[in-house]
Amino acid sequence: AVVSTQSTGVHEFEQKHSASVYCVATNNSVLVSGGADSKVVFWNLHGSVLFIDHMSHVGVVRHIFLNEWLMITAGDAHVLIIWDPINLAIKHVFHHNPLKIKFMLANEKSLVYGSPDANYIMFLSISV
Repeated sequence: AVVSTQSTGVHEFEQKHSASVYCVATNNSVLVSGGADSKVVFWNLHGSVLFIDHMSHVGVVRHIFLNEWLMITAGDAHVLIIWDPINLAIKHVFHHNPLKIKFMLANEKSLVYGSPDANYIMFLSISV
């Protein structure tokens, strides 16, 4: 459910995480949140939960990139996931990244990320 404050136009989405939320992203269709509970939650823009992924991340979800046809989530525990946000489906899971991803930059064609646990920066070319 969405709590709407008419005077300010602020909408508060019902809490579906059991721990701190670390990141959010939105496009024209969905809002996605990731958190310390390892969940990735997909919402429609009216506040209804579409899907909750409990299993794919085993550590904190720290970063989300989202556009109309691609989503990337990343965080702790060696996991970086490429999603299809239209079908709410996982396209690919990478397990080779450093333990914790400190920063992540992405667009439709590439992904760059780095970690405090490693002394290098990773670059991936993405083909959708």
